[in-house]
Amino acid sequence: MIAPKTARGVLVLTALVALTYWASRSTSEHSNAPIPGLDTRLDYALQDFEMQFYDGLGQPSAHLRAPRLANDAESGIAQISRPVFDIIDRGNIWLINAESATVSADRQRVVLQGDVRMKRAAEEGQAPLDISTSELLLQIATRIASSERRVHIAEGRDTMEALGFTIDMTVNRFQLSDQVKLRYAVNP
Repeated sequence: MIAPKTARGVLVLTALVALTYWASRSTSEHSNAPIPGLDTRLDYALQDFEMQFYDGLGQPSAHLRAPRLANDAESGIAQISRPVFDIIDRGNIWLINAESATVSADRQRVVLQGDVRMKRAAEEGQAPLDISTSELLLQIATRIASSERRVHIAEGRDTMEALGFTIDMTVNRFQLSDQVKLRYAVNP
């Protein structure tokens, strides 16, 4: 026979086990449901990273490398330090680098700032094209780059300067906006 003191101890222990089971079961049922209003976006930073972008057909369309990318979850805006972009379009490769870049929340616009350099490699029948400015807006989907700042363009030995420009990288066509100065070199 069990002593009355032991029986009470077993009864209290059984009651505590049952209460613990009931409490844990009701908590786990509620923890599976999403918490309303919880923001699951994250702030993050990447160090010494490279990213490859692909078009709808699975072909490489751009490559980005930089020492740092920082993303702000609340605004969705990303900041990139010393970015180097390789934009690939219809066989043309454009190299774009800058001191910094800001990527819009929709990831469709990149504003490059500082010493911005844009270069198209020379191809058969084309001279290399070098563009330098202090700020550049790059529209990702349309492959249009533009600036309202002073720009210097060198195509082969010819040079152009202007206040503002737009370039369509898909067809290699650019338009200078204002205060245009041209210097054509005569081939010997």
